[in-house]
Amino acid sequence: PIISPLATMLVLAASVLLLFAFSRYARRVAAPAVDLTLFRFRSFWIGTLAGGLCRIGLNGAPFLLSLMLQVGFGMSPVTSGSLTFVGSFGALLMRPLLSFFLRRFGFKAVLSGSAVVGSVAVAGFALLDADTPHWLIGLYVFCFGIVRSAQFMSSNTLSYADLPAEKLSRATSLGGVLQQLSVSLGVSIAAMVLGLVSGEVHAPTASQFHWAFLLTAVIPLLSIPGFFFLHPEDGQQVSGHRRKAEVQG
Repeated sequence: PIISPLATMLVLAASVLLLFAFSRYARRVAAPAVDLTLFRFRSFWIGTLAGGLCRIGLNGAPFLLSLMLQVGFGMSPVTSGSLTFVGSFGALLMRPLLSFFLRRFGFKAVLSGSAVVGSVAVAGFALLDADTPHWLIGLYVFCFGIVRSAQFMSSNTLSYADLPAEKLSRATSLGGVLQQLSVSLGVSIAAMVLGLVSGEVHAPTASQFHWAFLLTAVIPLLSIPGFFFLHPEDGQQVSGHRRKAEVQG
């Protein structure tokens, strides 16, 4: 209610115009603040843009989960925080395993597979209710942390895998900004979806949270077409993945 729809549309239109103007300006200067030529590298734009789109859908889930546990299920903030924190342990477990999965399956399979599994995992939060045992919620959040971490670390690694050394500094700066944007957009879009589902209700019900999870679960699936642009050789030096035909040859 603070910002009118008209003001929102004007801000978005101004943003698009500024981005277009900057893209024209960046072509005429030697060292622009944001190096848009980085998006000419296939592995970088797939890792940051397609991977970023998947991040948006996966980053909204922890926000919705903590709210659902407190507002929808009536848990205390301490209990809610303790359960959602378990996902961090899943991320720690995935770190030593990721190199094996990349070497065995390659970036394309890992990114596409984790996007599908991540989407299913986000939708799976709609199956939780106030009677679900806390240990089961914690176990599910732990598994979600594993899948989420696999997607995040794979897209991060791919983004810089094939860049020349002189481009790495600018790439890490731009990639870091895009990662932070994916976090804020994930929370914002999840909040917007919850607001649309709950309408004028002051405190959303558990079923309305369930619908919000189901709708945001669609977002990671939208990134899969971008992952299909990957070529077998993309990121191969980092992943160590070799196709069977190459090994036999």
